[in-house]
Amino acid sequence: MSHYTPTAPTVSVLMASLDAEKTVRRCVESLQGQTLANFELVVVDAGSTDGTLRQLDALAERDMRVLVTRADGCTRAEALGLALDRARGRYLLVMDDDGWADRTMLADLVGRAEGASLDLVIGGFSLAMVTREGRAPETVASAEDEVFATQHDFRSAAWRLFADGQLLPTCAKLFSLAFVEEHGVAFSEQGRYGHAFVLGCLRDAERVGVLGGCCYHVARRLSGTLGGPVVQRGYRRLEDEHSALLDLYRHWGLEGDAASMEMLQSRYVEQLAGCIEAVCGRGSRVPSGEQRRIVSEMIDTDRAQVAASVAHPRSTAVRALMAPIRARNAALVCVQTRLLSLLHPGIADVTPDLFA
Repeated sequence: MSHYTPTAPTVSVLMASLDAEKTVRRCVESLQGQTLANFELVVVDAGSTDGTLRQLDALAERDMRVLVTRADGCTRAEALGLALDRARGRYLLVMDDDGWADRTMLADLVGRAEGASLDLVIGGFSLAMVTREGRAPETVASAEDEVFATQHDFRSAAWRLFADGQLLPTCAKLFSLAFVEEHGVAFSEQGRYGHAFVLGCLRDAERVGVLGGCCYHVARRLSGTLGGPVVQRGYRRLEDEHSALLDLYRHWGLEGDAASMEMLQSRYVEQLAGCIEAVCGRGSRVPSGEQRRIVSEMIDTDRAQVAASVAHPRSTAVRALMAPIRARNAALVCVQTRLLSLLHPGIADVTPDLFA
């Protein structure tokens, strides 16, 4: 592949880093070993207090393609926004500081984009969750090779990519910088769901393709206890993201499409069950009276009732909760969730984009 051209890299790789000394070197080295050499890595560190910045500076000293900026106290979205402002490539790709790429990822994504003049190329990724109990088996979100002939073809088929958790994360995707700038897409703090940039690109993307297989990997460490603030953040994120997805489908003119709406409602119910399990499942620190109050507020909404009436969740455990949710019986929902969680923690079959 072509050599690095400082004034005209083919791809600008954007990264926000924070306290990732155990993973960031592998991440950067997976880029340095790419078969496509003409890229730049624009890293904005959000105020690491460990050895992350020291490692990044050492890597940048030996490789002029690595550009490091420190911006203490900024959020991930703000850090990626700063990185985007510095991007000079024809294409954009976002890397996580705990992710790594296959050697041909950039070449394969760019080849697909240039071969069909695409605004967006969607790659596959794997996700492994690392908890106190150890590392869970990998979940892979990938699809077959495809270039959608028209914008309508992509929109009509997008529900399948949403359902498998492949479409929302920024990772493993190649974006045309010209398209991003033309449509004013930015890394926004709007909402709490973290997928605003991708949703902004999806609204009006015309030429979209899928790169088959898996080209990117993430091993994400989960931390935190199931206390009230954590539960509430997760529920607010669910509500914000569901609203954004409904708005996207209204913009697409597909709010009456049966397959798309069933996907959205099933996705909502699965994630709602995950929030309920966080309230009253195994390991919860929420008092029992407070559990019933919170769950009652979650299920006694028009949105939850509509979803419970039409959704077809993949999880057997979540299907068992549909009747008491429709009956607005918070006490029974809590009891059943507690029992299901004791038998098999993680009752909801949530998609990997919840963590990627």
